[in-house]
Amino acid sequence: MRLSKRIYALADKVISGDSVADIGTDHGYVPMLLVRQGRSPHVIMSDISEGSLAKAKETFAASRLEDRVSGSDFRIGDGLRTIAAGEVDEIIIAGLGGHTIKNILADDEAKSKSFKRLILQPRKHSGTLRYYLYTHGWDIESESLAEEGKFACEIITAVPSGDECREAPYPEDDIRWKYPEEMAESDPGLALNRIRWKLGSLEEQESGLSSGAEEHRSILDKIKEDHAYLTKLEEKAVNALKTF
Repeated sequence: MRLSKRIYALADKVISGDSVADIGTDHGYVPMLLVRQGRSPHVIMSDISEGSLAKAKETFAASRLEDRVSGSDFRIGDGLRTIAAGEVDEIIIAGLGGHTIKNILADDEAKSKSFKRLILQPRKHSGTLRYYLYTHGWDIESESLAEEGKFACEIITAVPSGDECREAPYPEDDIRWKYPEEMAESDPGLALNRIRWKLGSLEEQESGLSSGAEEHRSILDKIKEDHAYLTKLEEKAVNALKTF
């Protein structure tokens, strides 16, 4: 069974000895790896339907690890509703959109904060997720990138901050939520690809707008502001790459 770098990166984020619940587990590759490595003493796999969960059961059977889990470790349900407050140390939610992950956490914030740590891997809208975490009592502990095919997937670990809420330093649509400075240091090579793709996208947007048209003025100003920030982030990633 060949697993992607993303799967290994997610498993590596789990603190050895911690129990884990994987929400939206799909094939259950991360829990299987955690059990196979002996990293986690107890894993729970949760997904929305029996059909989805059947794939995780097949993974454990194919890996000859079915005797290391019980029937109650496979749970059908939505979000965190299948997990009791504080039942595990860490929660993994990977491969879903940032809006969806945010909604899962917001559905019961008290329960969300009963777990020691979150490992989140949004497929898109990561800026929305970071904004939510910051303003709803979470500290981002680490940022990293992991390859999966042609994509560089973002992995965010977060811990309760102790604050119920706090004011954000900039608006939700600010590019710094989507491209935080920490990204340039986590994996400079992968970060550069992401940054340069976005720079190209901004330049394309700018060339498609008429600089003389008043209705485009605010959009162009925002594009230039974002471009300047990303150019500095690109430089930071290049410098970090030199030290590797």
